[in-house]
Amino acid sequence: AGSFVYEDGATQVFEKDGATTYIEHGRETRGRWHVDDKGRFCSFWPPSYEACYDLRWIVEGGDIVGLRFIELQAGTRLDGLYR
Repeated sequence: AGSFVYEDGATQVFEKDGATTYIEHGRETRGRWHVDDKGRFCSFWPPSYEACYDLRWIVEGGDIVGLRFIELQAGTRLDGLYR
């Protein structure tokens, strides 16, 4: 569980119960997250979008400051810094 801010200013909160809320330009979208049977982080956005990611720590000055989400199919990258 955690709260992130992305490079474009969007924010996202991941709750311990699997809920997630993404806010971009004031527009809120609610989804679900889970870890699949292969240990990958996945998110589901109704009605039918699901994506899975490799996660990497973002480290600055020896401190973990966020997570890099690398989408498995497209290879797109999102850097989320802890809020």
